[in-house]
Amino acid sequence: MARQLKAAFFDVDGTLLSFKTHEVPASAIRALEELRAADVRIFLCTGRSPSLLEDVPLELFDACVTMSGAFCFAGDEAYLRRPIERQDMEAVVAQVHEGLYHCLFMEPDCSYVSGYDQLVRRAFDDAALDVAVEDARVALTRDVYQLNVFVPPERNQLVLDATSKLKLSRWSPNFADAMHVDAGKGAGVRATLARWGMSPDEAVAFGDGGNDAEMFAAVGTSVCMGSAPAAVQALTTHVTEDADHDGIWNACQRLGLL
Repeated sequence: MARQLKAAFFDVDGTLLSFKTHEVPASAIRALEELRAADVRIFLCTGRSPSLLEDVPLELFDACVTMSGAFCFAGDEAYLRRPIERQDMEAVVAQVHEGLYHCLFMEPDCSYVSGYDQLVRRAFDDAALDVAVEDARVALTRDVYQLNVFVPPERNQLVLDATSKLKLSRWSPNFADAMHVDAGKGAGVRATLARWGMSPDEAVAFGDGGNDAEMFAAVGTSVCMGSAPAAVQALTTHVTEDADHDGIWNACQRLGLL
């Protein structure tokens, strides 16, 4: 398997970043460095915007699949862009102004939230984020690639019924990731593999949430962190320890990559 795998994709929250320390464990950084030394291409695959990746050593990655595959880049080159369509943005902004929920708007260079409530504060505390508040109507003048819609799971349909080319994925009870229907982590992984001339069987992906399902399905080998729910673990070919117990390092050793 070590000879076969040429690419590795890594989710951020709960996979690379510990929810306890909000840092990338030293063992995970060592694993990334050794993968690069072994000529394995390493890619970030996250729901975060590039503007929210200060805690990740981006210099170690060949490319970044960000905002759930809606914006993928290598250096200064963006090789996949799927902004949310204007009609759907108008619908979301209208719902925000009706007071139905708060929303985090993500662009490549900045992110802003419409306001704070219990769900927003809980989510930002979990990820150690501090985001500025802006009027949601600002999003109508720019290209927005992903939203965090702060609704519980039972209210997902509220967003879907108001939009036509938006899809949702979720890894937290506090919010849903919303993106263009043609985006998603799977689309980002496929575009990345095509750009580097690799097949799915030559790639492994590491994740821990329901929003990683498309990423897992787009590669031949998938690794779930031990902190993930059983339903997510069932989607992968391997399960490892959590981020705080050297999960990435241990999985790479078991796969023969180190």
